[in-house]
Amino acid sequence: MAFISEVKIVQIMPCIAMSERIRFIAEFDRDISEIMPYLNTVIDGAIYNHAGPNLTIKKQERMIGISPNKIAAGKVIDLKDAQELTVWLKDLINDCYEKRETIKPSIERRKRLGALDVYKLLPANNCKKCAELTCMAFAVKLAQEQAGIMQCAELFSGDYNEKRDVLLNTLKSCGYKVPAVF
Repeated sequence: MAFISEVKIVQIMPCIAMSERIRFIAEFDRDISEIMPYLNTVIDGAIYNHAGPNLTIKKQERMIGISPNKIAAGKVIDLKDAQELTVWLKDLINDCYEKRETIKPSIERRKRLGALDVYKLLPANNCKKCAELTCMAFAVKLAQEQAGIMQCAELFSGDYNEKRDVLLNTLKSCGYKVPAVF
């Protein structure tokens, strides 16, 4: 038997961040609080606030906030995309519920790095090889997960091995995606 059987979209509005997109609110047919620590374990990059409780995730460029009874999502392409997101999330919740005996729930909150945390570990030479004007601009994008560490060619040139290793370990320990070879 499924843990939740329906996720109903109850409100659609224009997206604030991208005017050509929408945002929406949807409601679960039951409280999912008990499943949220499992979702925190299985969703890469999730930011969980156990006290809230709420979970923030990013799916492609869409931002999704999950609370015990509802979802709020932004940067959604259209109504069809919103419906697909609700089905995806419903299936994920039900899958976590079914497999909960094999998933170690986590109430740990993933640390969000600040741009300065990242910047101090970059070469700071503004080479522009990453397509950004400055290393600080790249650090902002990396901290917000809008850029990947591999875009910084200088960091992998051999001159910055110590900084690279520290940055990769810092990113990994905070739950950011890093290439599997590291």
